[in-house]
Amino acid sequence: MDQFEVDIQPLVPLAPLVPVIQEFPMTFCVRTNVGQREGYYLLRWTHGGFDNENKVVHVLKPGNHLNRFYNVLNYAPANTATYNIITRKGNGNVNRPISWFYTNKRLSYHGLHIPVIQISPMNALPSIKPTAFIPITEPLPAPVVPVNKTYTINKIPQHIITAILRDAAFHEESCPITSVDIDVSNGAITSCFHIFEKSAIKHWLSLPASKDKCPICNTPCNSYTLDS
Repeated sequence: MDQFEVDIQPLVPLAPLVPVIQEFPMTFCVRTNVGQREGYYLLRWTHGGFDNENKVVHVLKPGNHLNRFYNVLNYAPANTATYNIITRKGNGNVNRPISWFYTNKRLSYHGLHIPVIQISPMNALPSIKPTAFIPITEPLPAPVVPVNKTYTINKIPQHIITAILRDAAFHEESCPITSVDIDVSNGAITSCFHIFEKSAIKHWLSLPASKDKCPICNTPCNSYTLDS
């Protein structure tokens, strides 16, 4: 019986796949219509992991205009390329490919610039919330200046605030007013122990219509943060 020598080469481990990081502005808006009103839909995105091709999944969520009046400016974007990325609606579980590019418009507010981009297809975007729609047919109301108020409710101890906000961040809770993700640095707790983004609840309690009441349980309240 003939003998054959077999040349066995050691297996070389495959290099790990490097995630494909795709460029996308963190906060942006698209031009759209709500009924007969023309305006801009303010959006943001969070990291939703990777798809089966190791591409970043951009989870799209509505932003919040915070009752600011934005100017629409013309500008020449430095990058005019068209990008193809993977997205998912904030309340959905279906990944969708979309394409997008910068337009020659952006919204401006006191040094804050938000690029206006064009997305296709538009049905990949989540439903428009009133707090995310910026009309251009009429100005938004002027922001209300917060007024310092005196409360009889005792303050919540700092270590209690820290523990509650850390728990909220761990469970990926979001502000019921702005939909912003809560963390220790941006969160606030009301005296009725509801959690909000601190600038949002501060603005709410400054409005005469709030009557100093929690927007969740309608209880008179104050808000507390780690820097209060």
